[in-house]
Amino acid sequence: MKKTLKILGIIIFSILLLFICSYLYLTDFGRKGILSNEPRNSKIEIPVTYNIGWWAYQDDLTIDSLKIVIIESKLNLFNSKSLISYSVYGKMKYDGHWEPEIKNVHLSERIEKDSVKNRIIEITPIISVKENETLKGGIKQFKFKNEHTIISNQWGNNTIKFICGNKEQIIILQQRK
Repeated sequence: MKKTLKILGIIIFSILLLFICSYLYLTDFGRKGILSNEPRNSKIEIPVTYNIGWWAYQDDLTIDSLKIVIIESKLNLFNSKSLISYSVYGKMKYDGHWEPEIKNVHLSERIEKDSVKNRIIEITPIISVKENETLKGGIKQFKFKNEHTIISNQWGNNTIKFICGNKEQIIILQQRK
């Protein structure tokens, strides 16, 4: 009888351990729901800010190209999140001994007035400078790539326009039931 109870205990423990491991695997160790198809967390190369601060050197910034790529978009009844990446290439002009660098990226999201399904995301690289006695002025190239999680607004096609400087790109995310 004791041997049967011991075997039954081992079987129950094994089943419980199997359920716990399955739950942790399916929920990415508790970070999302079991039925969720949410994308992974975004990778950030340049820190993102949503606050407007002291931006003294923005006139010296030129954007050469903007590239938006949809990395993961499994939109359905249980998931309204997509993962995109944005790559920005450009140059910064500087005078004297002040070396420019991209300190942060400012993101601004808003909904267009004519439709709830149309959205605008504005990307602004923020320049800061540090003193470097070996420089005498010139142009410095920059590039960075960040990822961003977007939540779709409505069922159907959601149009999102990305703007960075004078560059624009439009993507469409399809939210299906």
